[in-house]
Amino acid sequence: MVLMPREQSAAPGDPRIRGYLEQLDAILLDARELAADLTSAQFNWRPDGRRWSVGQCLEHLTLTVRLYPRRIEEMIEEARSRSAAGGKPYREGWFSRWFVRSMEPPPSLRVRTFSKVEPPRELDRDAVLAAFEASHGRLADLMRAADGVSLTHGRMPSPFLSVLKFTMNQVFDMNLAHARRHLWQARQVVAHPSFPAGG
Repeated sequence: MVLMPREQSAAPGDPRIRGYLEQLDAILLDARELAADLTSAQFNWRPDGRRWSVGQCLEHLTLTVRLYPRRIEEMIEEARSRSAAGGKPYREGWFSRWFVRSMEPPPSLRVRTFSKVEPPRELDRDAVLAAFEASHGRLADLMRAADGVSLTHGRMPSPFLSVLKFTMNQVFDMNLAHARRHLWQARQVVAHPSFPAGG
């Protein structure tokens, strides 16, 4: 299955948004190149009972990204109204900044996977790739919708730990870093000496 790139619209005016979209394009390309030619057996192969397959890494990313669209839409509206009213940007605490950085590969912080984003073991390659493309395409649409909006005047609680609150730019940074983290993990699976040969 070959996934086609999404049609591009005019380049955003905010250089940070352009940077986010460039990173997301690289992530989508990496996922396509990594998984598109794998057999079902390769896609679902796990190095051991504790580690995920390539398919599980991608499905986990899709399940996670799907938690954010409504919240990002709310942040965009909050940022517009708070900016218009002269409100101050939210302060980004050291812990939230550290947490976002910790998402980058190779993993320096290992956290328990919550059940709502735990991927099933057996997965259909084409369905997973299509869902990955759609969910991250939706994230790209929201990044474009945030162009021209203050990225620090809206924030949201973490979908997993409500005591943690992130500004919009942190939410974008975190999702991109999280994607790179699990694509790195998926590439370790493919590079494993016992990874099965193609059919």
